[in-house]
Amino acid sequence: MIPSLANTKSKTLLLAGFGLLLAALTTLIALGLGRSESFNSQINALTEAQGRKIGTVSELFLGNGQRAALIDRLFTTDAAAARQAVHVEYRAAVNRYARAVDQLRSLQVAPAELVARDEAIAAAGAALALGEKTVALLMQGEIAPASEINLTQAVLIDSRLQETLYLLLEASHAQTAQSIAGANQGMRHGFLLIGAGGILVLLVGIVIALLVIRIVASTEAKLEREKELAEVTLHSIVDGVVTTDAAGRVEYLNPVAEQYLGWSSAQAEGKPLAQVYRVLDERSGKPIEPLPFSHAAAAGEAEQIAVRLVDRNGRECPVRYSHAPIRGRDGTEHGKIVVFHDVSQVRAMAQQLLWQASHDALTGLVNRREFERRLVDLIETARSQHREHALLFMDLDNFKAVNDTCGHSAGDELLRQLTTIMMTRMRGSDTLARLGGDEFGALLESCPLDHSLRIANGVRETVREFRFVWEGKTFSVGVSIGLMPIDASSGDINKVLASADACCYEAKNRGRDRVQVYRPADPAPGGKHEELQVVSEINRAFELGQFRLYRQRIAPLDGVLHHQPHYEVLIRMLDRAGNLIPATGFMPAAERYNLLTSIERWVVSSLVEFLHQQWTAGAIPRELQGRGERGFYSVNISGASINDKSFPEFIRNLLTRYQLPSGLLCFEITETTAISNLSKAAELMHELKGMGCRFALDDFGTGMSSFAYLKYLPVDFLKIAGVFIKDMVDDPMDNAIVESINRISHILGMRTVAESVEDAAILSRITELGIDYAQGYFVAEPEALDSKPAHQAALFA
Repeated sequence: MIPSLANTKSKTLLLAGFGLLLAALTTLIALGLGRSESFNSQINALTEAQGRKIGTVSELFLGNGQRAALIDRLFTTDAAAARQAVHVEYRAAVNRYARAVDQLRSLQVAPAELVARDEAIAAAGAALALGEKTVALLMQGEIAPASEINLTQAVLIDSRLQETLYLLLEASHAQTAQSIAGANQGMRHGFLLIGAGGILVLLVGIVIALLVIRIVASTEAKLEREKELAEVTLHSIVDGVVTTDAAGRVEYLNPVAEQYLGWSSAQAEGKPLAQVYRVLDERSGKPIEPLPFSHAAAAGEAEQIAVRLVDRNGRECPVRYSHAPIRGRDGTEHGKIVVFHDVSQVRAMAQQLLWQASHDALTGLVNRREFERRLVDLIETARSQHREHALLFMDLDNFKAVNDTCGHSAGDELLRQLTTIMMTRMRGSDTLARLGGDEFGALLESCPLDHSLRIANGVRETVREFRFVWEGKTFSVGVSIGLMPIDASSGDINKVLASADACCYEAKNRGRDRVQVYRPADPAPGGKHEELQVVSEINRAFELGQFRLYRQRIAPLDGVLHHQPHYEVLIRMLDRAGNLIPATGFMPAAERYNLLTSIERWVVSSLVEFLHQQWTAGAIPRELQGRGERGFYSVNISGASINDKSFPEFIRNLLTRYQLPSGLLCFEITETTAISNLSKAAELMHELKGMGCRFALDDFGTGMSSFAYLKYLPVDFLKIAGVFIKDMVDDPMDNAIVESINRISHILGMRTVAESVEDAAILSRITELGIDYAQGYFVAEPEALDSKPAHQAALFA
């Protein structure tokens, strides 16, 4: 009974032991499977969380890049419609960017990642706000302030955003790796517990091991995919990224960094950062340490630094870079990250915009805005440092003739060539500027009055000696200069500019091609003010009908009694006091302010209407007697009317409305005007002669002194300039000139008129030479042209 009891006890013990073993095995298996499942769930959760974080960060990187690219497009877009279209794209990009920020904010992160996430959100908000400000300025057309913000703040904030996002990725990666490491440690403990169960748990252990291996392989595959996603993210970043270990040896270069440094990531790995990433100070050109590894420099780690990056082949590129430490959960520094951005294109764009804002596009000189800024500086130094400077205000003479004759393209080329020759007279410290149209200004820094006067006269003489050639035509121009000394008593910029402008105007009034110096003791030049008053009087005369027509008889010298009289029509203007102002008193102002063609059209239309009244009233004989010829009334026209394409049509309409006999209306053109506009003058003459008009060439002898062009002009009368007539009795040279002009004119079939016949001796001499007509105060004084037909019965008597 004892063995039986023993067997029963052994069996019981065996069963109990087996049951305990089975229970232990079951418990071990259950515990192992439970822990494995728990670890698997943790790893899956970590993997999904990491995937969401990387996706959110990638979307934020992409949104920020799109937003920055659209801002750059706004800088380069000029058309308003195109700029508005880019702005619409920008708003859509901003919405996507904001959604990415919201997704980042909603992510559940570990405490170690919380700081990095908050910094990334703050940087994203700052970048968005600054971008909105930049876009607002661009949409208002304020390019220079927007460019300054983009250069000084936007690049820094964008770099800071990229750094914080990269740090968030690194922190997330470190957190995931640490969690996986903990899971692996727990699994190893499970293996030890299962192994302690002996051989009986071997199979179960193998099964569990296979299961664990499968889970681990799946986890590693997921981690590999996350790594590839992180690498793709780094590859898509437009900035260069370099990471190092704690000792400063390179671990990784993204493709942008490889391109700018000339190293591949594999070549650079393990090398000191200073060997791969070489930077120079922009001001001194000396090499600098790219990373401060001392604790003293830690406070400024994220600050943007402007340097020149030197690649492996020695090429340099301006960049801005920042750096930050890579830290673990325990605060241990595992390395550093360097992010750099190429600023060469942005700088070039900014420099171009700044240059365009301060320079004239045609000549390349500084413009009026920059000129006035520099003038303010000179006035300040004159006041504070008692230095002497000078301002030259220059206005070109005869520039309008080039524009009217050859067009604005010729005028532009003339301005460019004059800029080149005037620069030869400037010193290195002087500033030459184009102030607008044909006006130039020069600032002579630290230049006493006598020296500045020499420079001004040098410029004047250089311009006077210059000859501009365009399409076979040669032009000479001059320059009138107002010289304003700048010293402590000169006053503000408005006074200085006004005084210089007034001096320039005074130089023009005194004959042009001269330098007028401002003298504080002299009364202020008032010519421009007086000229504006004259313009006001002209406008008033148009409104109130205060213009008056006069005529001066042109007498024949051939002794024929049956000539109908010839007249030159003159214009006068009544001022506010009722006094008559001759043409010389208001026509220069009319020419300067583009009123000349209006006055000439009024003269022609008034004269034609008057002659039509006389013709219809019978005051002008309809039949010619004997060898007599039809008389004429001549009226002067200027180069402005010659260049006016609508002038022939105006005459045609006028003569169609008011019928006149052929040859009664004659137009006078000065020799200088005809030569300057030879082709247009010839075209106009032929066209108006076809309407029954005649032509006279006025002031002959004062122009190019050449008879060749007379063959191409259908001129009926040639009026010899009074400058030769006045002294021909006493001056053999003038007498010979008048005689030659008269002889050649007769050969060409033209009749001659001597102007400025002031005494009997002159009249006798021109009669001896065989000149056809005489005009002057000795012959007849100007008389009013009466518009009443009743008073004109003896008009052609």
